[in-house]
Amino acid sequence: MKSLAIGRALRKLPAYRKAKAILCYVAIDGEVETRPILARALAGRKRVAVPVTLTKRRRLLAMEVRDLEKDLCISGPYGIPEPRRDSRARMAPRDLDLVLVPGIAFDRKGHRLGRGAGYFDRFLEKLPARIPRVGLAFRFQVVRDLPWESHDEPVAKVITERGIFPKG
Repeated sequence: MKSLAIGRALRKLPAYRKAKAILCYVAIDGEVETRPILARALAGRKRVAVPVTLTKRRRLLAMEVRDLEKDLCISGPYGIPEPRRDSRARMAPRDLDLVLVPGIAFDRKGHRLGRGAGYFDRFLEKLPARIPRVGLAFRFQVVRDLPWESHDEPVAKVITERGIFPKG
């Protein structure tokens, strides 16, 4: 399974191995499946947060989860699983060590095509520069170039089942 290969490649990344706290999206609609990544991070005693969408404020919050089965049990906006309201523990972006970002497509320079609402771009814009941003994608989602605008926030790396872009 390609998602499992991507998870294995992620675990080899130095930024992942050093990270004590990560934010990872919860996959929907053909995205790289992240539940195994979330479960493995929790088993490895990492603090794990998932995005919670605040539609009225048009932003994401990082909310810590401790048990995937118990915590990710409500359907948030856009049908994305989110933590139960009573289990939510907010994590400040500055407390994260790594952010795993979804995308419909990525280019080799790290530009990303999201779903168009800009939630992740606004979150990444406020993220301290020292925190690595890594995209997870299937190889067919990595293209030579994507159009981008000044408000678009790129990722440092994209991990696919065939490797990591950019190399090095």
